[in-house]
Amino acid sequence: MYLGKKNKWISFIFLLISLIPLGFSKENLNSDFYLDKNDFNPVTILPSPSKSESEEAKDEIAIIKTRMSKLTQSQKDLAREDALNLSVTFFADTISGFNIDQLPKTKLLFEKVKYNAGIESQAFKKFYMRKRPYQVDPSIEVCVPPMPDNLNHSYPSGHTTLGFAMGIVLANLIPEKSKEIMDRARLYGENRINCGAHFPSDVTSGQVLGSLVAFELLKNNEFKLLMQSSKEELVKASLTDKN
Repeated sequence: MYLGKKNKWISFIFLLISLIPLGFSKENLNSDFYLDKNDFNPVTILPSPSKSESEEAKDEIAIIKTRMSKLTQSQKDLAREDALNLSVTFFADTISGFNIDQLPKTKLLFEKVKYNAGIESQAFKKFYMRKRPYQVDPSIEVCVPPMPDNLNHSYPSGHTTLGFAMGIVLANLIPEKSKEIMDRARLYGENRINCGAHFPSDVTSGQVLGSLVAFELLKNNEFKLLMQSSKEELVKASLTDKN
């Protein structure tokens, strides 16, 4: 799996999340947007992406092409499935019996995660306006036809931001499956490279942003209540035995 030289960033963030106790957010608790916007300044959170004509970008293009050329058909199929799936259901192949439609409280919780992760990733994308790999190199064939509003929105990866935010929240709910959950979250993000839709650095930055989104959500008072309701539901469904 490609995590690049920023792997230490990810490890540090997970350590930070595990050591710092949950607190309370100052955001309006009646809003679907729980995060403090002042804490998510693109300039202070993520380094600027490399320019399209840079050697670093060229190296990343080479990585994308090499990876895509070695994919099996099943890997291509999964990359396409993940590209079309923006819900927590992609974890169903990791957690036996995880059917979100039978878990209304958990479904509501992850709708909140999706909303907040989407707000942040879009804000960062619009700030950096990085071209997609297939814009830089038209020979790259994406697994899902691109749409006009997806252009110049490569950095960071929105799917990866979502996947890591959901993964960390879900790992908190089902801690005995945390490794499997986070492995799947990583693959979900890396499939954006396999799909030809993102540079590896887009995925790494999405891992960082998604981790921070989850950490901030876990501090929010109302979100903690939703977590508690979801936890009780998951215990009742025998999907976790951790009270």
